[in-house]
Amino acid sequence: MTAPLTILGGGPAGLAVAFYATRAGIPFHLYERSAALGGLCRTFQCGPHRYDSGAHRFHDRDEEVTRDVRELLGDSLRPVTAPSQIVDGERFIEFPPTPLGLLRASGAVRACRIACELAAAKIRPGGPPRSFAEHAERRFGRFVARRYLLDYSEKLWGLPADRLSPDVATRRLDGMSVRSLVTELFRPSEKARHIDGDFLYPRDGYGAIADALGRRLPEGSVSCGVEVRGLELDGGRVVGLDLGERGAPVRGRVVSTIPLTRLARMAAARLRPEAIAAARRLRFRQVRLVFLRLGQERVGFNASIYVPDPTRLVARVTEPKNRSEAMAPPDETALVAEVPCFEGSETFSLPDAALAARVVEELATLGLLRPARVIETRHHLLRNAYPVYDLDYPEHVAAVAGGLAALENVDTLGRVGTFFYSHLHDQMRFARDYVAALGAATPRARAAAGGRA
Repeated sequence: MTAPLTILGGGPAGLAVAFYATRAGIPFHLYERSAALGGLCRTFQCGPHRYDSGAHRFHDRDEEVTRDVRELLGDSLRPVTAPSQIVDGERFIEFPPTPLGLLRASGAVRACRIACELAAAKIRPGGPPRSFAEHAERRFGRFVARRYLLDYSEKLWGLPADRLSPDVATRRLDGMSVRSLVTELFRPSEKARHIDGDFLYPRDGYGAIADALGRRLPEGSVSCGVEVRGLELDGGRVVGLDLGERGAPVRGRVVSTIPLTRLARMAAARLRPEAIAAARRLRFRQVRLVFLRLGQERVGFNASIYVPDPTRLVARVTEPKNRSEAMAPPDETALVAEVPCFEGSETFSLPDAALAARVVEELATLGLLRPARVIETRHHLLRNAYPVYDLDYPEHVAAVAGGLAALENVDTLGRVGTFFYSHLHDQMRFARDYVAALGAATPRARAAAGGRA
């Protein structure tokens, strides 16, 4: 029998490990310091409204994982087609921008400049780009890169684009090319297939996925509201957890999905100085989420609206009703604004009421709401929402991971656990494969597989 797992963190990655361990018959205990499971994939409630902790969508990019999620949610997982837009000066244009959409928004002269830059980008010298700015400008030309990628990325991650790693690169503009422009102009029925407007979404909110995973776990296998404050070490093994007033023994492997930096602090007694120093150089971006309940039926029909303007605090806005009608009553709607910031910054320290007032003012100037129609506001702090991928982060992560390798029974998974940006379907895939590998390592599983492992 496989030794019991100890899972640190009850976000999507930890829940996925617990779910697949349950299915494989592997015992475990999961510790989550918050009062509820779900981490950054939760759905909140305000009166008759429901809203997510971010602009989440589930993409059907892994057949096995999608099948697992469908089995969990049944008919409540529904296909959604909703466009997104980006604020371009005083205009709202489709995002990701189609070539034809750019032509219409920019005019013939600017469109010719865009087409020339796209063409020139294809013949520039190769070699790996040194930064995200270089990657984006090489691929899309300076104008498109700055207008639709670099400004927003700098706002989201809090660093100039020439100090961001190329790993920030996105697939959102894959359809941007001179060829796709010609296709859209002369064969509009064959419109470029790069638009990210089709996805799957649970009827009652994205948090329904985490809730469904949690319901499948055995009774007594989860401890919420319990913070793991330290690790009890015996040589190179974790043998216990410090839970404050009490401890908990560890007999098998520890799967950590908590922030990599936090795990490094708890394991500092076994880490080399260079690993500890590297962990201190890794940073996360926080997000302040502002919910605005509105006394009107609807604002628009977009899945998301991106706001790259650096003079505004708001980076992205969603209208939950556009993902599912069940998220708001028929005669009301809501907007959810995301404000990224670093801990300790002026934005991070703004009182909730002051931040809400600033958000209302910004969205009013964009024409998205009238302040008199705001019925109620709510605020949530989403900690460690985005790992910050500066130019040196790979070597820092490698140094921390190398130090943690001294702990022979510790594994890391998840976005913050590995400092690797990923989506829910990725995290479920990693958890699925991890548990499968554990199962294959047991004598019983090897015998069932004819000795292969």
